[in-house]
Amino acid sequence: MAGIQPTKVLIVEDEGVVALSLQAVLKKMGYEVVGMAFTGKEAIRMAFESRPNIILMDIHLKGDMDGIQATEKINESADIPVIYLTAYADDDTVKRALKTRSHSYLVKPYNPRELYSNIELAIYKRRLRDRVGTHRENLELLLTRMADTGIIIDIRNMIVYASPSSEVLTGWKAEEIVGNSVFQVLDISPSRAGDVPDETVNQVLSLNAVDYLPPLAVIKAKSGKTRTVDLKTALIRDDSDEQKYILLLMHERKAPSLEEKKEK
Repeated sequence: MAGIQPTKVLIVEDEGVVALSLQAVLKKMGYEVVGMAFTGKEAIRMAFESRPNIILMDIHLKGDMDGIQATEKINESADIPVIYLTAYADDDTVKRALKTRSHSYLVKPYNPRELYSNIELAIYKRRLRDRVGTHRENLELLLTRMADTGIIIDIRNMIVYASPSSEVLTGWKAEEIVGNSVFQVLDISPSRAGDVPDETVNQVLSLNAVDYLPPLAVIKAKSGKTRTVDLKTALIRDDSDEQKYILLLMHERKAPSLEEKKEK
């Protein structure tokens, strides 16, 4: 059963009576139901607003997004265990569900004891992995100790993490920029002091089909002041060896002093 801090559960179920029944069962088990979503879009919004420990996701939802699609969207920016609930599970549905790395799926009508054991096992696995540390979590821990600025973005260019040193470089606090596009926040552009992009790069950039991260870049701080930075990028592996996040490492390139200019 839940302890002093009960496990937070988000219910995603488009049948109101079923959702209320499930809520009552979960409360008796000692869980805290932080919300009930009836569509895939509501599920995505509530997952980020309420930050549940686990999501009970009905696969067949009304509207243009089913539970598997909603889970895929949530997985892009969050790591929340999902247990699927479904009235029937054909082979194609099961295959799609497995690709989202969900914890399990239960066929309705569910057995309360089976539901409880699945929730507890999913939470146990998550806590065990948290103690070991994922690749990204270990990386974030390292970045908190570094003088250089580290920013992690997802495949949509949205900032999901900014190291403490980023505030010194950019003027933005981490909580102000997380969830925003790195290009909109920092207005990244190539520095004129860097190497001139070769013809192939110019042709690619002319298509306006890529977001370019130049090795020597100009960024705009919160104050409006521009800074020149050495920019290194790397793909971050997750525990399943998928690559969903990109690391941006920035080191400000200071202008040469008068003495250095004279030496040159």
